[in-house]
Amino acid sequence: MSTTKDLDRLLQHYIDDRGVPGVAFSVFQGEDKLYEGYFGHRDMAKTQPLTPDTLFRIHSITKAFSALCGMMEFERGAFLMDDPVYEYIPEYRHMKLSVKQPDGSWTVEDAKEPMLMKHLFNMNVGFYAHDDSPTALGMIDCHEKLGGSKFQADYSLETEIRALAEVPMLFEPGSHWQYGYGIDIMAVVVELTSGMSLGQFMKEKIFEPLEMKDTDFRFRPGWRERMAECVEHLPDGSVVHCDKLLVDPLDTMYRETALYEGADVGLLSTLSDLQIFSAMLACGGTWKGERIIGHKTIDLMRTNLLDEAMMKEFLQSMPEMQGYGYGYGVRTYLDPAGGLCSGSKGEFGWLGAAGTWMMADPEEKLSAALMLQDMLPNSKYYNNRLRATVYGLI
Repeated sequence: MSTTKDLDRLLQHYIDDRGVPGVAFSVFQGEDKLYEGYFGHRDMAKTQPLTPDTLFRIHSITKAFSALCGMMEFERGAFLMDDPVYEYIPEYRHMKLSVKQPDGSWTVEDAKEPMLMKHLFNMNVGFYAHDDSPTALGMIDCHEKLGGSKFQADYSLETEIRALAEVPMLFEPGSHWQYGYGIDIMAVVVELTSGMSLGQFMKEKIFEPLEMKDTDFRFRPGWRERMAECVEHLPDGSVVHCDKLLVDPLDTMYRETALYEGADVGLLSTLSDLQIFSAMLACGGTWKGERIIGHKTIDLMRTNLLDEAMMKEFLQSMPEMQGYGYGYGVRTYLDPAGGLCSGSKGEFGWLGAAGTWMMADPEEKLSAALMLQDMLPNSKYYNNRLRATVYGLI
């Protein structure tokens, strides 16, 4: 069996041998805390200890929050999973498709299949490309017409998603798995069916009931000073300060005056708040007497939706997900043998580009949350070591 001292040693190893300034980690079983630890500093200069009030960019873990909002709307009958998206966003009624010809050229044709709600949760929509396709060029043109980067310009998520309907998709909806848009479109459906912005929905339906006081899309007074510094590893092995994500300044999206709420990338949080969220999921949708969502809806959320061909695409895109499938906005553990790591079938969660990670295991009511800021890290190195140690605690 492992002990909490093993977790202490492992987390300190991440600082000493992986070069991250600091790291925070916690484990709960049910509502009982098994472990909580804070190591190192929130800055590379090592002048500010990493403490429970330190704020982290959770990036793509935001998808799990947005997906939960969608499942909550589904649970109250706002939509069905096989509903066409155009019933809620009319711009998506007549979609186009990028088709590559044998000579390498591209044509734009009418899509044969409608985009359905389930495709949004499962990343089956084909709105992501970095090539010479009409999809890639169309997305660039779409954002230029709106005023530039969604993280820097002044337009809303709904404005972006309605405009995106003019861009040809890279494949027929539901035919492939591709990391990218989907959750963003689904979040706009949540906004339209609920009558609230995504941020307001999260605040009223998740953050306030769970007393998550330090999670938001925006900086609040004093928050900039609480931020953990993000680093990145260069090819030569050195570790430097990271102030960019792709082409955008890392923290532009969090400015107080921003309109855009990144359903797939935009939340700030603390270890404590992310742990509460993870524990609520592991406990079947309830936390300290507060029911957020039904446990059967969580069971649906963590159901694998990938067929054999999509599983190959999923693992080619994200090899660190060995042993997992993908459900309604979250990974879900299918094969402990293939995953080469401890865990229950149906354990689920997600991870973020700067090293954050969460897991929820309803079978054991076990949950964990990791906070560090290492841009595009070797997540398998960090996360699977922690998973093995966590399961050794119980």
